[in-house]
Amino acid sequence: MLDVAKLARLKQLRELLAERDRIEAERLRGVDVFGLLGYQPTERQREFHAATEFDVLYGGAAGGGKTRALLMEGIRACVRHPGLRVGAFRRTYPELKESLLAELAQAGYAQALGAVWNASEYELRFPNGSLLMFRYAESLKDATRRQGGQYQLILFDERTLTAPEVCAFLESRLRSGRSDLPVLGIRSGTNPGGPGHGTVKARYIDSTAYGTKVITDRRGREVRFIPSKLADNPHVNAEYADDLRNLPEQLRKAFLDGDWDSFMGQAFGEWNHDRHTLDPITLPAEWRRVMGLDWGFAAPWCALWLAEDEDGRVWVYRELYKTRVGEADQARQILAAEAGETVGPRWADDAMWATRGDAQPIAAVYARNGVHLTEAGKGGRVAGWQRLRSYLADGPACPHHRAQGLEVCPRLHVFRTCENLIREIPALPFATSGDPEDVDSTASDHAADALRYALINLGSGARFHFGEPPAPTPALDPTATGRHDNLRPTVPNVGGFPILQGGDPWAL
Repeated sequence: MLDVAKLARLKQLRELLAERDRIEAERLRGVDVFGLLGYQPTERQREFHAATEFDVLYGGAAGGGKTRALLMEGIRACVRHPGLRVGAFRRTYPELKESLLAELAQAGYAQALGAVWNASEYELRFPNGSLLMFRYAESLKDATRRQGGQYQLILFDERTLTAPEVCAFLESRLRSGRSDLPVLGIRSGTNPGGPGHGTVKARYIDSTAYGTKVITDRRGREVRFIPSKLADNPHVNAEYADDLRNLPEQLRKAFLDGDWDSFMGQAFGEWNHDRHTLDPITLPAEWRRVMGLDWGFAAPWCALWLAEDEDGRVWVYRELYKTRVGEADQARQILAAEAGETVGPRWADDAMWATRGDAQPIAAVYARNGVHLTEAGKGGRVAGWQRLRSYLADGPACPHHRAQGLEVCPRLHVFRTCENLIREIPALPFATSGDPEDVDSTASDHAADALRYALINLGSGARFHFGEPPAPTPALDPTATGRHDNLRPTVPNVGGFPILQGGDPWAL
């Protein structure tokens, strides 16, 4: 049994060690972590390190210095907060070895800060008790191995390569059992592409309007996206940049340009967020205004307003996109949005004229509430997608883009307030069955469909053929039934106008 003197000496030793750790922690708090490690962050990396939001993604092009920034952020956090536990994750151990661990070796395992590297456990321990743990998690089974652990900061390197459910489980390990130990949050770095692309794009890129705003998620945590481009890193060698430029187009867009709207199987690879979208501007009142409409109730209902300029360019300037809104209320909301404007035609899905049991056709309900619609028609889905593709192409620059020094610009301009259209177009994949030129109809395409209905009809009008003496035009049949609410002519027609003596009404 220890005597009283020995117990006193042990207590004194513990107090001396605690005081030493306190002094060391205070010393570390004031050191220039980045300077001691020889790290000179780029301007974009400094923006990442200065971020105070809970959940931050630093992503985009390859070569932007994302992995190094993540490592340095983790080391600095360990130095600033004694007792901190940081988890640094990559999908597989070989990937971890070639990225974060390679960067750690270049930083001398942070020995300049008094850190000690445990190679068998893949852990970096700091004099103030903080611990930076390097782990892999390819599957949910891998992630559940960390079930008993807790972290105050999580780092994800190449996040889109890791399955979303794995990342979600690891994020659930964020907690602190001490009142003096803060939970700092999540820091991620990644390029576009991979199993987690869609989830990451929705969470960070779409929701923040490509990094132009900070959003708050449903848990009340701030989420931020910081774009990364190759040009942001002055240390990248020319040979590496040339290798990226020689990649296939869609890979080049993702890895060289940091384009989140490009992926294999993408239907509209022509889309470019920077070129096809713009902040709202005042459009001349004399421009023709039209509308495209895709009806839905449980599925989203979308109305898009388009203005056509003197050179045939289209400007999508307003969007309504909602669920669980009845057709009468949809019509009222459309009229409210159009207050003070003259809009027409309003082209809509042909299915809105179909009868559904005893219910009136949806187009008739719209008409009864003051919104008169025209069937989109015109040859089906593939023709509509081809028309959209023609508007995504370049033409002579409009005055707005000429003022920016550009000689060409797309024929389609979309105001950035039309967030759902901007989200849908680049995310649409080609169909995997049926017509290979079609778009996958199971994808989210409601705003894209509304746009398709309008574009397929813009710039084209009926050319009627009268090659033979005209026959008398039959009168409207008041007893006829059909999708025009008992007012369909009994002869072939386009938009309600009779075609006399046959011929292709759309031929030049």
